[in-house]
Parts: sequence; structure tokens; C-alpha cells
Amino acid sequence: MSSQSIREIHEKIRYIHGLYRQLKTLASRYNGVQLRVKVLKKKTAEAEARRDELKARLDKMHAEIREAEGRYNLIDAAIQKRKAQLDQAKNNKEYVSLTDQIADDQRRNNALADEILAQVEKAEEFAPQLAAAEEAIAAARAAQTEVEKELRELVPELKESSEHLQGELRREIKEVDPEFAPPLREALRAFDGDEALAPVEGEYFCGGCRMEIPMQYIVALCEGKPYTCGSCGRFIYLPKDFTINNDEDD
Repeated sequence: MSSQSIREIHEKIRYIHGLYRQLKTLASRYNGVQLRVKVLKKKTAEAEARRDELKARLDKMHAEIREAEGRYNLIDAAIQKRKAQLDQAKNNKEYVSLTDQIADDQRRNNALADEILAQVEKAEEFAPQLAAAEEAIAAARAAQTEVEKELRELVPELKESSEHLQGELRREIKEVDPEFAPPLREALRAFDGDEALAPVEGEYFCGGCRMEIPMQYIVALCEGKPYTCGSCGRFIYLPKDFTINNDEDD
């Protein structure tokens, strides 16, 4: 044992665990904002895809309208030509034939005119949908820009805090009781940060995996001996409110 009391040893381990938890909190903050950026980028992309889909459908409708108008104009030109030919009809049979063709073409054009009008009205319905899609894009981009700015401003703050905590951890780990240091470092190599340590909880359970800790190891911890959970491998320490009957400070 070093000059540290048993209580001081476990206080230091608790403090180290707290530092790792603070590092984890910093990482969670960063990951949380990053996730929000990712979600908003997806939302922006979805809004743009919706706008592009509407534009593609509208462009197709406009192309169909132009094609129908082209057919209408061709038929109308044929009607005007046959009307001009009526005065030059050589006989009644030819006149009646031209009249029938004109009537048939006119029926076709009337149907085309109704079709074109319906398509134009349908196309006009896309105007508010496109406007709404553009508004959704603008809102998504604004939200994305705001969170991206938040992330940029957060990075230097988190970096500074992280470097401070890591420096503090290095100093504290160096000062851990010599008997506790090797198993602590082994646990830190096996686990990621705060997951390497766990307090005794409840009726002597590992605070990490919740498996029961045999009483002889609880006694050993109270006597100043290190213990690594036999189930999960976490480094176990005594919580702040744990009574250490043989602590020399008590």
C-alpha cells in the first residue's frame, strides 16, 4: 500500500471515472450535433428531390401540351385548306366529301382542344406544389446552415475541453496507487474510456454487467486490494457512500 488511505484510493478512481464520463459527454454532444447535420442534409436532399420530381412531371406535361397543340395546328391547317377547296369543288359529291372531312377534322380538334385545356389546368395545379417545395427547400437549407454553424463553433470548445480532461486523466492515472495501477491500465486497454470502470452497486453487484461480486472481493476492496470483475473485466471501485469499516481515516 502507498501512503494513500483506502478511501483516498477509491476517491481517485471515482474521480478518474468521472473524467472519462465527462469525455464521453463531450463526444456525445459532438455526435449529437453531427447527427442533426446529417438528418437536416437528408431533409434538404429529400425536399430537393421532391421539387425535381414535380418539375420533371410538369416539364413532361408541358411537352405533351406542346405536342397536342402541334397536332391541333396541323389539323386546323388542314381544315382551312379544305374550306378553301370548297369553292373549287367540281361537283356536289366532291363538295360533300370535303364538308365531311372538315366536320371530322373539326370534331378531332374539338376533342384535342378539350384535352389541351384539361392538361393546362392540371399543369397549373403544380404551381402551388412547386412553390411549397421551394419553401421546404429554403427552410431545410436554413436549418442545415444553422446547425452546421453550431457544429463549427462547437468544435474548438470541445477540443479545448477534451484536451484539458485528457491531460487531467494522464496526471491522475500516474498518481493511482501502485497496486491498483496495473489492473486499471489493463481494463482501460480492454474497454473504451468510461466503460473500463464500474462501481459496486446495490447488494454488491458490478455496476457495468450487473453480475454479483463475491463477498471476499468486497472485503478485499475494503482492505485496499484491487479487483477486476470476473464476469466482464471492468475495474471495480467502491462508491462514495460505501462504508469501509477498516479505513484508517474512520
